[in-house]
Amino acid sequence: MSVEELQLKLHQTIDGITDQKVLNALYAMLKENQLPDKPMSLEAYIQALDESRQQVHEGKFTDSSDFEKESDHW
Repeated sequence: MSVEELQLKLHQTIDGITDQKVLNALYAMLKENQLPDKPMSLEAYIQALDESRQQVHEGKFTDSSDFEKESDHW
């Protein structure tokens, strides 16, 4: 699968997600792994997605309301 095809599939998959908690988890994972000098391999990307899905399934994530409560103490 080419990079362009994979990007399209990812966009389509993300566009179909309506659960804000899942989207927040994906965004946090993708943002955290944006290292300009060290690209992520496909295997590492898939592993990170699997780990993120497991964390979401186990309820191990922070949603926007938690961040808002936390930011009140800054």
